[in-house]
Amino acid sequence: MSILGVNGRVKLPFEIAEYYRQYLNWKNTSADLLKDRKGRWWLHIVIEAEAPETGATNQVVGVDLGIVSPAVDSRGSKYGSDHWKEIEDRTFELRRRLQSKGTKSAKRHLKKLSGRQRRFRKDCDHVLSKRLAQSIRSGATLVFEDLTNIRGRAKMRKAQRRRLHGWSFAQFQAFVTYKAEARGVNVGFVDPRYTSTKCSQCGHIERGNRPSQAEFRCKKCGYECHADYNAAVNIREDFLKLRAAVNQLIMVCPEMGT
Repeated sequence: MSILGVNGRVKLPFEIAEYYRQYLNWKNTSADLLKDRKGRWWLHIVIEAEAPETGATNQVVGVDLGIVSPAVDSRGSKYGSDHWKEIEDRTFELRRRLQSKGTKSAKRHLKKLSGRQRRFRKDCDHVLSKRLAQSIRSGATLVFEDLTNIRGRAKMRKAQRRRLHGWSFAQFQAFVTYKAEARGVNVGFVDPRYTSTKCSQCGHIERGNRPSQAEFRCKKCGYECHADYNAAVNIREDFLKLRAAVNQLIMVCPEMGT
């Protein structure tokens, strides 16, 4: 890499992480050279590539983003690791102790801890999104809840709220979307209302169907399963109903115009 300096162009070595080498054949659209607070220089490159034709298949997979498991799909597959949650819990305890001290040294450690935590969560999101995107064949559709303002709507215990506020749902969904589209997989979203309290077997909606964050037990028909799996199935079914309604509207509209 070369940059223009006061005395002409200067050649500098440029290291590319192994993960990003897969994108070397993509088109470079812009770049910014930035210097961080530690005096390190970073080259931020924006790249683009044509997404493959998605086509269409009948496969639709609903995905629930949860507190107990980071992601569960309507096929029953779980994504994430209990080890990640343990790391988050330990980090929270360390942060709490440092905040209680309030010293300059503690504040410096808090700043470093925040940076490590952001990088850890970003790495987790990359790993999860890659596994999820690669599990779906081209032409299929991956469906999520529209989690806009979810932090303000959710009602849960203090520890669960902490995990909810700590996880970047938007970042994870953005990672999944671009990785899925790069593989020719469609991505859709549905209204999140009642997906967690509605029985995926009989359709009964009641808050009491969720005796705990991980359990689902229908008060009407007695159906039991993992709560995140039940929600993922509801997400899939809601999307199928929405798609059927749109297709029906498309069929009716031409007739109305004749």
